[in-house]
Amino acid sequence: MKEDNIAILLSTYNGESYLKNQIDSIINQDFKNWNLFIRDDGSIDNTLEIVEEYCEKNKNINLIPDTSNKGAALSFMALLNYVEADYYMFCDQDDIWFNNKIDTVFKILKEVERGEQKPILVFSDAQVVDQNLNIMDSSFWSYNKVSPSLLLSQPEYISIFNCAPGCTMIFNNALKNHLSDYDKNIMMHDWFIMIKALQNGTVEFSDQALMMYRQHENNVIGASEISIKERAQKLTKIKKTLKLQIDTYNFVKKYTGISIFKFYNLKIKFNFLRHRKSF
Repeated sequence: MKEDNIAILLSTYNGESYLKNQIDSIINQDFKNWNLFIRDDGSIDNTLEIVEEYCEKNKNINLIPDTSNKGAALSFMALLNYVEADYYMFCDQDDIWFNNKIDTVFKILKEVERGEQKPILVFSDAQVVDQNLNIMDSSFWSYNKVSPSLLLSQPEYISIFNCAPGCTMIFNNALKNHLSDYDKNIMMHDWFIMIKALQNGTVEFSDQALMMYRQHENNVIGASEISIKERAQKLTKIKKTLKLQIDTYNFVKKYTGISIFKFYNLKIKFNFLRHRKSF
């Protein structure tokens, strides 16, 4: 019987400070049948040297040849297009995975899949930590005030928020077959994939925190602690806030068809719920 294979997709960019910790945490996973594919997005530090060293010592770690600068979202999508596997996971260069991360989410996916070729995505929670791995919050969902239960019970909220960073996801090849209609303006690869998963398949989650999601000054995309103070600060930068909202609207409209009226209506409802409810 053919053994299931998981492709872990890691996009690097000037990641020399934390990269070894992340790769070591993958090597130490309880689940062993994985291959790590790394694409460098034009690093100018020692990232490539670190990657090449790991490739020499580990036959299941691979560096793909394209090193042009595409930005995070397009770099991860380039990896996804390059690799063929049964299942896929995304990996950030500066996090640390707990030893049971792959095994836990993969078991959930297989239980939902039940041998059928249907699109499935599973994601988990994560600890939010600082650059020295001090815990800032034991739950990404609490820190960001984004409830997975709300999203899965009312999928229309995907036009407003995504509670699953790419590094917490695992999905199957049946879902990958629905991921070709993106363009160079894609804002976030993980948000796009969650939209497609909700539209075409089944989404489940584990409420376990299965990794450390590291926050530091060089994060390309990170977690934002949501609070009344943070909301007030956004009001002082109204021009920048409105531009980001319009860019976000144009991004989600392409894949959901949402109207501007409904977008802002959902946004108002969601911001009320996130401050009213304890996640």
